[in-house]
Amino acid sequence: MEIRKQQIKQKIIATLVVVFMLVMIAGVVKFPALADQNSYTNLIQNFVTGTLSVEAPASLAFNNISIGIATNSLANMDYVNFRDYRGSGAGWSLTGTMNNMLTSGAGARNFVSNGNIAWFPQSATLIGLEGSSTTGIAKGSDGFFNALRTLANAGATYGMGNYRINSLNINIQYYGWANQVAGTYQNTLQLTIQ
Repeated sequence: MEIRKQQIKQKIIATLVVVFMLVMIAGVVKFPALADQNSYTNLIQNFVTGTLSVEAPASLAFNNISIGIATNSLANMDYVNFRDYRGSGAGWSLTGTMNNMLTSGAGARNFVSNGNIAWFPQSATLIGLEGSSTTGIAKGSDGFFNALRTLANAGATYGMGNYRINSLNINIQYYGWANQVAGTYQNTLQLTIQ
């Protein structure tokens, strides 16, 4: 009988120890609920790189000049659109260059020198389109096309977006039209953004 009591006592102590251990474990370990009231989904949006681009009118006509009349000739380029959709913030420079304007026909004056053709970005209007900020964008200096000219530039982290320069004046400066060959003079203004 004594042995029987001792075995029951050991079983009770063992059961209490197991219950105590389970209570301790339950207090430390958090068991996941079988059904959560919340569900979480990660949202992912990729922005794919775009391009660096520029557009301007296909042609631009100056005022007529009469041979022998001391005058300048003015043309107004309505717009130059340019965009930086690369998404890198690398900055850019928008430049312009041209050669002499030429016409057919012989003679000492069958060209208009690019050193007599100037543009005036400082008086043009720079605007940001589609919410693009013009902060950090500088218009180039006025000057003649006998050298590469800057229309606008943006430093690193600036100039990301869509922009326009309105009313860009281009002027053929008088340098003596008395012996100019009559005719239509042409050349191409090349705008480059990089």
